[in-house]
Amino acid sequence: MAQNLDHLGGSLTQKIVQKLKTNSKFTIHPFKSLHAKTLLPLSIKDYAYRFGLELVVLFIATFGLIVNFTLSAHANRLESSDNSVIFSFLKSNPTLNSSLLASSDTTTILARTDRLVNQAWAQSSFSSALLASQTGFKSENLNPTTIQENVIVKTNPADSDSPLREGRTVYKVEPGDNLVSIASSFGISPQTIMVENKIDETTILKPGQELTILPTTGITYTLKESDTLESILAKYKISEDDFLDANNVELFEDLEPGTSIVIPLENVSMPAKPKPASQFVKVDSGKIALKQATAPGNLVGGLNFIWPTSVRTITQGFFKRHAGIDISNSKKEPIFASEAGFVELSGWQSGWGNTIIINHGNGYKTRYSHASELYVKAGDQVAKGQTIAKQGNTGRVRGVTGIHLDFRIMKNGVSLNPLGYVKP
Repeated sequence: MAQNLDHLGGSLTQKIVQKLKTNSKFTIHPFKSLHAKTLLPLSIKDYAYRFGLELVVLFIATFGLIVNFTLSAHANRLESSDNSVIFSFLKSNPTLNSSLLASSDTTTILARTDRLVNQAWAQSSFSSALLASQTGFKSENLNPTTIQENVIVKTNPADSDSPLREGRTVYKVEPGDNLVSIASSFGISPQTIMVENKIDETTILKPGQELTILPTTGITYTLKESDTLESILAKYKISEDDFLDANNVELFEDLEPGTSIVIPLENVSMPAKPKPASQFVKVDSGKIALKQATAPGNLVGGLNFIWPTSVRTITQGFFKRHAGIDISNSKKEPIFASEAGFVELSGWQSGWGNTIIINHGNGYKTRYSHASELYVKAGDQVAKGQTIAKQGNTGRVRGVTGIHLDFRIMKNGVSLNPLGYVKP
């Protein structure tokens, strides 16, 4: 009986093993797979069931690596390459003794945000207003020497190479920068940057462009031999402490003549732009007395206009602010009547110089200006092509040698483009 049970048990075990080897979808038979229709007999779903735990572990590990690299890259971007100013700080609270803290050891850090020191913010009304609008802080809360948010920020006096001690910083413009954003980050007024760098609000900043940044809102001034502390303070209406602090010196005597110093100001005014030199010159010599006459009411003339001079060069065309054409070769060439008519005006007109106006009837008139000589007078009848004047530069002309003819055609008082009636 026992033998039969052992035999039955052994046979059952062999059958189960054989069944798993041949039919189980979770068993890959290395030799059977070579003869299978597909190289891998299991489906993707089967593999997911079998290796689900491993896949979860692999996903978590991959996600952890991605997060780690992302945070590292972000930290590298936050790390400042601007080592221009070194600051020290002490973790503290408002109840600590400030004198004790001042004599304690400090920890030096490099920070781009050193440009947002409270003192600079407090000295710029523009930046204070901006900070107030963004954070709700009022200007009276910005004390440059008191503890704020349990941190004391102060300049490291041991750092003799700090550009802050030299009074100014050179800043390279970055993509997206503008005058307002740069001024805000340094806590000075935009006008300070513009005056110091001789630019204005129309200047387009380019990445890589270098700007000189003063440590406070103000201007620079080159010290002269005759300058005294009293004269500078009186001239700019500033205090001695503000002046010495802005230049980071203990005594005025430490400043030598020829030194470029910083004058701290509450507001910096942009210098008045010089008036551009006029391109026009008024030539008042050679004036011919002005005379006018009224054309007869029954005047009827031809309207087949001709070119009014032998010169064919047009130096200025017809447009909104110049309702005629300028013809010139810089020589005093003869001027012809473009059409027969009645001379209504002959003589000097302000701006126009020596001028002739001819009425051709039907509402049409022609004007010839800036002449040096006039050969007809008001009330004369002229024929088409008759010489009536000589080109010149009388009146208000462009440049000292602006010899030319300003030729205009008008109908009922409205200026028309002469090139619609005559061709050079």
